Amino acid sequence: MKYKELCALGALAVGAATGSVTAADLPSKMIFFVPQESCPDGSAAAQDAAGRILIVTSSTSEVGKTYGTPMKDLQDNSHTHAATMTVNLPSHHIAGASGGGNGQATSKGDHSASYTSGSATTNLPFIQLLVCVAD
Repeated sequence: MKYKELCALGALAVGAATGSVTAADLPSKMIFFVPQESCPDGSAAAQDAAGRILIVTSSTSEVGKTYGTPMKDLQDNSHTHAATMTVNLPSHHIAGASGGGNGQATSKGDHSASYTSGSATTNLPFIQLLVCVAD
């Protein structure tokens, strides 16, 4: 981004705080966020970005792609974590054991297990800012 574009974006942020916002100096198609309910003059809401996390890409084929369902303002999604592990148990000999042996022990070699954690939230709600695009 060029110095002039950064200055224009900084002026836009200051203008948003004071209520006198203009997007006239921003480069065409530049995306920016505002903490208000409508985009400033010279810009419009980027509808396809609402409720989504925007990710920078250098691949033009990825621009504009969306995945999943848009989030709502203050939404706190629950999630789980899944894991699979494998351990290799070595052979272990016990000398002097009597009786028919211990039938509760496991055998040597690879043993696998899968686990899914209980559902939890982050307790960090998704705060949605309005995404605007300069004309």
